[in-house]
Amino acid sequence: MRPLDGIRVLDVTHIIAGPTCTFWLASLGAEVIRVEQPKGDVTWMTRPFVGPLGESDTQQTPRDIPLSPLRKQRGKRSVRLDLRTQAGADVLRMLARESDVLVENFAPGVMARRGLGYDDLRDTNPRLVYASITGYGSDGPYRDRAAMDPIVQALSGLMAKTGFADGPPTRSGATLGDQVPGIWTALGVLAALRQRDLDGEGQFIDVAMLDALVALMWDEPIDQYEEQGMAERFGNGDPRGAPFDTYAVKDGWVAIAAPATHQWKRLQPLLGGAALDPRWDDHHERARNRDIVGAFVTAWTMQFTAGEVCAELDAVGIPAAPVNPPWWARTDPHIAHRGTLERLRHPDLAEPTRWLAPVLPLRFSRTGIDTTPAEPIGTSTEWAMREVLGLDNAQIAALDDAGAFGEASVS
Repeated sequence: MRPLDGIRVLDVTHIIAGPTCTFWLASLGAEVIRVEQPKGDVTWMTRPFVGPLGESDTQQTPRDIPLSPLRKQRGKRSVRLDLRTQAGADVLRMLARESDVLVENFAPGVMARRGLGYDDLRDTNPRLVYASITGYGSDGPYRDRAAMDPIVQALSGLMAKTGFADGPPTRSGATLGDQVPGIWTALGVLAALRQRDLDGEGQFIDVAMLDALVALMWDEPIDQYEEQGMAERFGNGDPRGAPFDTYAVKDGWVAIAAPATHQWKRLQPLLGGAALDPRWDDHHERARNRDIVGAFVTAWTMQFTAGEVCAELDAVGIPAAPVNPPWWARTDPHIAHRGTLERLRHPDLAEPTRWLAPVLPLRFSRTGIDTTPAEPIGTSTEWAMREVLGLDNAQIAALDDAGAFGEASVS
């Protein structure tokens, strides 16, 4: 048994933020019914493809799945619906009546114009938890602006804070503008389900990408930084303490964090020389002279490789790590031991692919987090019509004729 066993989630999302949320819910045991456009969203056009004939840069069979949805749509049932048609919208309404949660990330008003907004669906299912992810929320002056990850990173101030003082604003290497609101939405869904346990009613959850990044940014005292005249961005260091930065070594870079005085005292014997001056025992003196302290550290680190530096610092309890390339985790023994990544599977292949993807980064003492492989578009359409909605052959055929499932038949 998993935490969300028995909870049905209707996934009407696309690209990153929404699918991120529903993947975490699927990992927790929810039955996620993913509603796909007849040809899928833009992620279904990306290379490479994986299918019954193996891996290719072009789609070889209708069962091929690109790498992005192979990763994002794990643990979900795929149902093909054309929501631009009245019949497709009608099917979604029927599915919503049989669901606990609906998650969507269309622009504000899109679902309502199709008669699929929260106010439309709660009349027939007052227990429905309806989560909507948009760029700027369902109200406010920015409501109707277009948004994507780099746009909200820029507007939130995150981009201005990332990078070095003498360099340009820099986008985060991770799609935080999508990932963070996706995670917050999953948390909101869990909270709303708990509230429903208490009072029996669902509710609307309004999630804005901008809100999520502003909350992330303002976890630190940004207003205080401004009043103190601090630089917008200060690279890998922190003006509040030193040493706390990345430092060059023989074979690359290491990150070292020893801003507290008790850590500095452990580091001093390794650095030797001028670093032993009692002047540097004062925390604020080190913070005011970060460049000088950094020079002490670099003079020492440049004599060694990253592995040697980290071994020395590990021995005295100082946090340190090599600055790894993004793909280092593919072969890391600790990541393998923890099971942080799993090899992606295709339902038509006997063996897993060579590609890796993260699993839910939580370890429960008595609950599993396994997921099923992603499905080709529409694989579970007929299952949903029969098993979830209880429709017969004639009813399914009528919906098919009315264009509910797009160009291809459900059978």
